[in-house]
Amino acid sequence: MKRSSLGRFLQYAVPAVVFAAMIAWLVIAVGNAQTVSEKEQLLSVKKSIEKGITMCYAIEGAYPSDTEYLTENYGVYYDSTKYTVHYECFADNVRPSVTVVEKGG
Repeated sequence: MKRSSLGRFLQYAVPAVVFAAMIAWLVIAVGNAQTVSEKEQLLSVKKSIEKGITMCYAIEGAYPSDTEYLTENYGVYYDSTKYTVHYECFADNVRPSVTVVEKGG
C-alpha cells in the first residue's frame, strides 16, 4: 500500500516542529537563568556592603564615611566596572543609605 503525500509530510514535519519547540524552550530557559543570576549578583554586592557597614559600626562605634574605607579595612570588594554604588553617609551615628545599580542596565 502506498502512503499518501500528506502522511509522509506529517511523518517528518511533526518531529521537526516538536524539536524546534524544544530548542526554543531551551534558549528561553537559559536566558531566564542568566537574568536570575545577574539579579543574585547585584543582591550579593548590596548584602556585602551592608554587612561591612554593620561590622564597621559594631567594631568602631561609627559608620564608615565611604565604600573605600570598607574596602581598605573590612574586605568589601565589588566590580566597579560592572556596578555603580551610591553611598550616602549623613553622620557617623546614622546608618548610610546604599543603592547598587548595574552599569548599562
